[in-house]
Amino acid sequence: MSARDNQLFEFEPFVLDARSGILLKDGATVRLTPRALQILLVLVQHAAEVVDKDQLMKEVWPDTFVEEGNLSRNIYELRKALGDDPAKPHYIETIPKRGYRFVAPMKVSMVKATSNVSPAIETSPTIIEKHTFARVVSETIEETHEPGDIAPVSTVAALLPPAVARRKRSIYRTAVVIAIVASMLLVAAILIFRYVKQVRVARSHVTHAKSTLVRLTNDNAQDTGPSWSPDGNKIAFTSNRNGKTEIYVMDAGGSRVSRLTDNLSADDFPRWSPDNRKILFHSDRDGNWEIYVMDADGSNQTRLTRNNADDRAPAWSPDGRHIVFSSNLGNTNPYNFDIYVMNADGSNTRKIVDDPEYDADPSWSPDGQKIVFVTGRNGNFDVYEMNADGTGQRNLTPDSNKQDIWPIWSPDGNNIAFVRTTEGKEQLFVMDAEGKNLMRVTNDAASNSQPAWSPDGSRLIFPTDRDGNWEIYEISVDGELSRLTDDSADDLAPDWSPDGNKVAFSSNRDGKQHIYIMDADGSALTQVTNTPADDTEPAWSPDGKRIVFTRSVNGKQNIYVMNADGSSQTRLTADPGLIETSPKWVPDGRIVFTSNRDGERQIYVMGVDGTNVTKLPTTGASQPTWSRDGTRIAFIRPGLEKVDDILWRQVFIMDADGGNLRMLTKTRNSKLEPCWSPDGTLISFTIEKMGSTANIFQIGSDGGDLRRLTAGPTWDGRPAYSPDGSKLAFVSNRDGNAEIYVKSLR
Repeated sequence: MSARDNQLFEFEPFVLDARSGILLKDGATVRLTPRALQILLVLVQHAAEVVDKDQLMKEVWPDTFVEEGNLSRNIYELRKALGDDPAKPHYIETIPKRGYRFVAPMKVSMVKATSNVSPAIETSPTIIEKHTFARVVSETIEETHEPGDIAPVSTVAALLPPAVARRKRSIYRTAVVIAIVASMLLVAAILIFRYVKQVRVARSHVTHAKSTLVRLTNDNAQDTGPSWSPDGNKIAFTSNRNGKTEIYVMDAGGSRVSRLTDNLSADDFPRWSPDNRKILFHSDRDGNWEIYVMDADGSNQTRLTRNNADDRAPAWSPDGRHIVFSSNLGNTNPYNFDIYVMNADGSNTRKIVDDPEYDADPSWSPDGQKIVFVTGRNGNFDVYEMNADGTGQRNLTPDSNKQDIWPIWSPDGNNIAFVRTTEGKEQLFVMDAEGKNLMRVTNDAASNSQPAWSPDGSRLIFPTDRDGNWEIYEISVDGELSRLTDDSADDLAPDWSPDGNKVAFSSNRDGKQHIYIMDADGSALTQVTNTPADDTEPAWSPDGKRIVFTRSVNGKQNIYVMNADGSSQTRLTADPGLIETSPKWVPDGRIVFTSNRDGERQIYVMGVDGTNVTKLPTTGASQPTWSRDGTRIAFIRPGLEKVDDILWRQVFIMDADGGNLRMLTKTRNSKLEPCWSPDGTLISFTIEKMGSTANIFQIGSDGGDLRRLTAGPTWDGRPAYSPDGSKLAFVSNRDGNAEIYVKSLR
């Protein structure tokens, strides 16, 4: 063991033990995948240095060809485990165009291990007992004991009377023999079981088609205006369930509802302070609408504005020092509202938007630099953005002739949710902070209004009249999804069967990544591969009878094919030194894949028996996918032109013969995992943002109509259209680990 492998890295509040491969936070084990842990180890061993992406991939995936997206995904998981913000990194800094750097202050110590003394950190008086690390290993990997964890038999015997010691030794030896024999029998049984039963039904505790749409209130009253507390534990809202409009609070799941205000007048529009201690609201208890504040338990209700105007819709600045609100103060037209800012105690009120038309619904950006609001100055309600002092006003929804209201910034500042009136009903939409990549969140016959973000930015709460009266619901920021898998393991790479009845995917729920098949609703889960290797990237043949997949053995990846039931597993690529991945079927029955057999990534096509291998005329291309009509290929490769001085990986298409090469995307951030829609008019793909998040987008095969399909602050990837094009399956870690979800596209 090298000295480097015997180090402890301490960076508050974490300790990384290089020898045991364990990360602790305040003494508790932090769950990390082996790859993420290895990345962290490389970064801390090169602390304060920039570690290039290529170097990281070589050290973490030696002798293995992997896509850059694998590194980005693991960086994302690592940052999530550390609680790191890529915008303001405390641990891992992204160096554009190069790689990553570990930036936290750190103490490095050596662990000395002897047979009788617990290892201690050199140059430090801290003693770390060996049994502590052994126990952590048993909790995260398997039950093991290092030498020194348990006293040797001779030591135990020395503490006992001679007769007792002899008896103890005899019993101990007998127990050891029995344990060895039992272990051999167990291993033999496992081998026989695996040999006889390669295809087996997996555990049946899957929660099938769990919807992300959740009803939080259930009352005959009108429940509106929800606001999520910054700690995520409470939701404040408005209800008239006791005869008049008052402010209520409930747990985030909808339980334990309690009333905070109780007046003869109306109290409305609660908004939590950033420190979770106070709630803003407006009330007409003094004859006109004024801004009030109270403690989170409803006490100390205090009036902040004092005038004859209507002051409404208050919102806190991120630092809690200021309040923005709308008011018709000084305007002869009661509908001419303007935007004001005041101190948190109600002092120093000043107007920052002065326009003869309606300006209202202000919301502060998380960094405090911007405010979005609604204006009617263009003869239509639009969402505008401005600097916090009112300068730089800009229309974010200029292309719509529909009414856009209630904008609110996501916690990470990347997106804005708002309400758009469509076909006479209010619906929720999300766009990015620049006003681009519009995505519809709700799509039903009800009205859905006043969205509020969850603190983690993954969900929205909103009032809706879908039940005949206004109730509060919770939904994924991407809209109503169905969760098909529900397991503590990572479920990856979904692919629909040609008839749309089944989904194949890979999962490590039994330790290694194996191929599974389930019905399209998540039921009837069956494992179809079961070897010591990692099996990933399953893809159905056009006739639904076979599945091609990637098998990784000792860091080498090759293409295999099997019957859909897992039988007749056959290796198609034979050179053990090559790295060959991303297999997909060609409509004529051949297989397209990525290989480094010529020294760099290229796209190849081969027969179903692995013969007649042909290289397509591309350079640095990967992740190919064929259109259903067999005429075109979509793939990923470095762009033909720089964006922000970087050659980002972009989506390309070309004709099946290699001609008519076109670059479809021309935007920043790397593109991954293209997938054709069944009719060949659309391509969905993943956009990865510097190892922090990834979302799924869709673009027309002509390069137009780019739009977002998911918008959460998570890693969404590997999209796959259902055969009829009505649904999109994808992988997301929004619930803590990779699971398979389905989104309706119609």
